[in-house]
Amino acid sequence: MKQRVGIAQALLNDPELLIVDEPTAGLDPEERARFRNLLSELSGERIVIFSTHIVSDIEAIATDIAILGGGRLLAHAAPEELLRAVEGKVWEWVVPSAEVAAAKQKFLISTSVRRTDGVHVRIVAAERPGAGAALAAPTLEDAYLHCISSQRASVAA
Repeated sequence: MKQRVGIAQALLNDPELLIVDEPTAGLDPEERARFRNLLSELSGERIVIFSTHIVSDIEAIATDIAILGGGRLLAHAAPEELLRAVEGKVWEWVVPSAEVAAAKQKFLISTSVRRTDGVHVRIVAAERPGAGAALAAPTLEDAYLHCISSQRASVAA
């Protein structure tokens, strides 16, 4: 409710620019979807700068994305462009539970889900991480992790 009141207050003067910071944090899934739809509608009439770490919110709303890391602009592009940058670098692989810790040390894992046949992981890597790994369609979360990890690797070098 606080987020709704805040947006209503911000819109009273019909601004051309609206800046929101983590507006859906703490909301239940239904309310998050409702709030994302509202922000999407508002963006048709004004510029909305949306700061968040919740990638699903960005996927639902953004037409232009800036990725910041270490106080620097790492990327600025349309979602499709960011996805193209990791195309052919995202793998889905079923790893036995006992080998997950080793995989996490060796690879950049964007998600892991436990299933009865093992742990299903999404790995962002230039090359196939192992036998049985299959290419997967990239997500913005994969693109974000690739961008951030590339920046960290260049700083460490």
